[in-house]
Amino acid sequence: MKKISYILVLLLSVGAFAQSNETMTTDTIVSPILAKKNEVKVDVLNGIAFGKLGISFERFLNKDFSVGITGMMFNKKSKTDDFLTDDTRTLIDYQVIPYVRYALSKSASSLYYLEGFVNINGGEYKELTTLNNGAADYVVITKKDYNDVALGGSVGYKLYFKESFVLDLTVGIGKNLFKENSPSTVARLGINLGYRF
Repeated sequence: MKKISYILVLLLSVGAFAQSNETMTTDTIVSPILAKKNEVKVDVLNGIAFGKLGISFERFLNKDFSVGITGMMFNKKSKTDDFLTDDTRTLIDYQVIPYVRYALSKSASSLYYLEGFVNINGGEYKELTTLNNGAADYVVITKKDYNDVALGGSVGYKLYFKESFVLDLTVGIGKNLFKENSPSTVARLGINLGYRF
C-alpha cells in the first residue's frame, strides 16, 4: 500500500509540475504588438466632418497602461466668417489633450479601454452688450478670447491590423473648470487611424 501511495504522490507531483511549467511558457509568449511601444495616429472623423487637424502620440508603459497626447488645430477661416451672426456662443481654436489609458481587455490585437484626460483648450466667445442710443436699445456683439482647462473621461476601442496598423475609436466628455465664458463641456470624439512601432 505504501508503494502505491508513493507512486500516486509521484505522479501527481509530475502532473502538477508539468501544468505549472506549461502555464509559465504560455504566459511568457509576448505578442509582437506588445513589443512595439509607440503609436502615432491621425483623427479622420474630425478632419472630414469638422475641418480639424488632430494628431496623437501614445507611449505604452506595459500591457495595461499607456500615456499620450493629442493636439488639435481648427480651421478658423471656415467658421470665423459666420461666428458673429450664427447661434454659436463659443468657437474653439485649439485643444491639447494629455491622457492616461487603461486596457480593459487582455487581447493585444483588439481591446477596450478607459481614459482619463486633461483638455487644455482655447478660442473665442461672443459677448453681447445692450446699449441705448436714446431712442431704442440695440445689441453690440464683440469677440473675446478665452483659455481653459477641462478634466474628463472617455471609453474607446482599438483594433490592430497586421500587428502595426490601428483603428482607434474614442468617445468621451470633459468639463471646463475655470472660465465662465468658455464652453461648459468639451467633447472627446475620434476615429483615428495610426501606426504602432
